[in-house]
Amino acid sequence: MAGRYSADIQAILQGSRYLADAVRYGDEMLPRFETGCDAYTGWWGQEGGDDDFADAVGDQVRQERRQVASTVLAITGGFMALVDAVAAEADHVQRPQKQAVDDIESQGSESGNRR
Repeated sequence: MAGRYSADIQAILQGSRYLADAVRYGDEMLPRFETGCDAYTGWWGQEGGDDDFADAVGDQVRQERRQVASTVLAITGGFMALVDAVAAEADHVQRPQKQAVDDIESQGSESGNRR
């Protein structure tokens, strides 16, 4: 079917909704991770005293926690950008159709005024 163009706008929008659900799960992931980490805070020992192990790993544990949090935020941000891109794609696909309908309607109203 050369010269024909078609797209399923509803399928594109549905895909965007699936991505938005993934973002929502990502948004829930970080608080769950932080709550889980809080449950284990200090298990490595008491820092600042004579516990060499706790002094050695405390900073590492906090750094890894920050790294995981920033990674989750980056992944969630990437998904949000993808959701926005898919929604914009649906708009770009639908825009010519809307413009054509608007043009037809304006032509119809102009020809009705000429009579």
